[in-house]
Amino acid sequence: MNSEIYQAVRKRADGRCELCGKLTNELQLHHIVSGYGKRKEYESVETCIMLCAECHAEVHNNAKLEKALKLLAQERLRNQGLNEDQIRAKMGGKLY
Repeated sequence: MNSEIYQAVRKRADGRCELCGKLTNELQLHHIVSGYGKRKEYESVETCIMLCAECHAEVHNNAKLEKALKLLAQERLRNQGLNEDQIRAKMGGKLY
């Protein structure tokens, strides 16, 4: 895990779960782009999110929620002015 990315995502979360908004000192970093070797390769501030333990467990057990987070990451990248090919490159080659 890249410590600069971790710190930037933690700062963005400001002590709150980025899914439910719960204030907690026990936030966990979730990689939105996952799969064999993909977490590290595609790790960025836009493709990571801080979650409380409950939401983190839920994301890993809920395909709809996981897809919603992928769409959120894509939107963050789109808001930076990236085009579809650039977004694919940052999302492991796939759009959702």
